[in-house]
Amino acid sequence: MTQVWVPVLLGVLVAVLGIPVGRWLEATTYRKPDEDDVPHPGRRWWVPIVLGVVSGLVLHRVWFVEDPAVPGWPVAVVLTGTLLLVTLSCVCLAAMDLDVHRLPDRIMWPTMGVLVGGITLAALVGGGLDPWLRSVLAALGSGGFYLLLALLSLARGSLALGLGDVKLAVVLGGVLGWFGWAETVAGIYAGFLVGGLLAVLLLLARRVSWKGDFAYGPPMMVGALLGLLLAPQAVGGLL
Repeated sequence: MTQVWVPVLLGVLVAVLGIPVGRWLEATTYRKPDEDDVPHPGRRWWVPIVLGVVSGLVLHRVWFVEDPAVPGWPVAVVLTGTLLLVTLSCVCLAAMDLDVHRLPDRIMWPTMGVLVGGITLAALVGGGLDPWLRSVLAALGSGGFYLLLALLSLARGSLALGLGDVKLAVVLGGVLGWFGWAETVAGIYAGFLVGGLLAVLLLLARRVSWKGDFAYGPPMMVGALLGLLLAPQAVGGLL
């Protein structure tokens, strides 16, 4: 029963605390001067809900799934704080990307700093060197892979992937890498699948054209979450 209600209660708490975040995003103060004429995105009612749901899932993954990457409560505490802050940043970035197709550096760079500090502290309090090194390598590998895709896209005269997506790949790869290579590969691959499916749906609905672009950050985030939650040990913990 505890394994069910603790994540649920935390999720509700985070959802309530996320209401001001949704209102701040509605003000669109993150827009550049040349983006002022973009239609207003409307109410961000979904922001607190997404924050609450994802936070609850993260809490369950860290605390109630047996995983050698989380060897004790000090590591779990540090990872919880780190991942909740990263989750908050990702939800804000998703809202911004959906609005103006941009992932602002003023949120991206601090998020990277939080992640680096969090995994370093988690390693020092008991996590050890192995997950820390795996996290760093996964971040660099994911970012390098997306950088190659962005350069290939640019060479073809397209801006389907930008440097914001590359930086996001670094963050998502770093998070997934702490838990394992399987989570990293699954999360990055799932991001492509979710992005491809979304692109097809938008084309069928005639919301974008073949030469148009769409917000690719949110599918990357959904894929990373799937990779984190659908790993064998995570599925076993949920069952």
